[in-house]
Amino acid sequence: MSTHRSKALRSLMEAMRENAGRGLVLHQAIADRFGLGPTDLKCLDLARHEPELTAGRLAELTGLSTSAVTSVVDRLERGGFVERRRDTLDRRKVLIHSTGRHEAALEEIFSTMEAEFLAVVSDYDDDQLEKFVDFVRRLNARAHQVTAALIARPRD
Repeated sequence: MSTHRSKALRSLMEAMRENAGRGLVLHQAIADRFGLGPTDLKCLDLARHEPELTAGRLAELTGLSTSAVTSVVDRLERGGFVERRRDTLDRRKVLIHSTGRHEAALEEIFSTMEAEFLAVVSDYDDDQLEKFVDFVRRLNARAHQVTAALIARPRD
C-alpha cells in the first residue's frame, strides 16, 4: 500500500471516528432536551418513521433484547411519546406508534441537522454522492455484521 493511500485511510478513519463521537454527543444533547436517554430517542425516532413497528422489529433494528425493548417502550409510553395499538387486521399484533408529542420541537432540531447536511453535500456532484451512498451502505452492512457477531458471542 502506498504511503499516500495509507495516510489517506488513516485520515478517513480518524474523521469517521470523530464523526461517530460527535453524533453520539449530538444525540445525547437532543435526548437530554426531551428528558430521554439516547437509546430511548433512537427508538422514538424509529416509531416516528416506521408505521408498522412492533417490539420484535424494534429489537431487530436496535440490537436490544426484547426485555430491554419492553422497558424502553414502557418509558416512552409513560412519557406520552408513544402508544401501543393493536393491529386492525391482526389483533394479536401490537404496533408502537409515535403520539406526536414534541413533534414540532423534534422536527425543528432534525430539520436544522438536515439543512447543515445539505449545505455540506452541495459541494459534491451527483456521481460523488452516489459513491458516498454506496460507501455508507456498505459500511452499515459491515457494522450490522460485526454487531450481530458481537451480540452472539458470549461475554468475557
